[in-house]
Amino acid sequence: MAGKGSDRKAKLKDLKGIAESNDTAAFTLPDSLPCSEVDFPILIKRKPRANWNDIIDESNKWHNELDEFNQSKLVPVPKSPFLRTETDYIKNEVFVQLIPALVETLNKAKIWQAFTRDKCFFNGIDHVVQVLWNNNPRYPGRKIVNFHLFNMPWVRKALKENPRPYYPKSWLWPEEYAATLIQKTVRQYFIQRQEEVQEMREFWKKLEVERQIPDMEFNPFLAKAFASAAHMKK
Repeated sequence: MAGKGSDRKAKLKDLKGIAESNDTAAFTLPDSLPCSEVDFPILIKRKPRANWNDIIDESNKWHNELDEFNQSKLVPVPKSPFLRTETDYIKNEVFVQLIPALVETLNKAKIWQAFTRDKCFFNGIDHVVQVLWNNNPRYPGRKIVNFHLFNMPWVRKALKENPRPYYPKSWLWPEEYAATLIQKTVRQYFIQRQEEVQEMREFWKKLEVERQIPDMEFNPFLAKAFASAAHMKK
């Protein structure tokens, strides 16, 4: 009896193994199945615990937004004349226009290297006046035209009455151009001081004078006076 029972168990195991092999052989993943239709296993992650500091920061942010919204809905109450001060006027009327003009002037000064030079063509006061005049909120049309300072009518009138002195060349020329011009002048001097060059220049001067005065060829007195004058110059 024991042998028959063991044989039956062995047969049942063989039948189960055959059935499982048939099932796995029957299932094949088609080649044309897109990835979007495949049910992949989902990894369930554990939610992190809430951080108390994050909750407080979020709550404070939400309260600040509410306060800003409430302040924006409030109608501003103008101060009475006896409560208005000069500080309020300077802060609300003057600094609003003056501070951007000063910032732009500082940027221009950096471009012109006014901080590293003893003397410079750039004038900060002129530039501040130009920016304030063109950006005057009472005259919005000036911002479109954007006049240069010396093209403004009132500046032209003032300069006619009180003209400014001319800028020296050292303020107007860049360093490279000034160095080239100085070298050119020095070389020209050393060449022109040579005797051969001086003689040739004197010859051309006499020829030019003779062309301007045609009577010199027929008048010996003029020729003699011209020769003596040229000799005295030497």
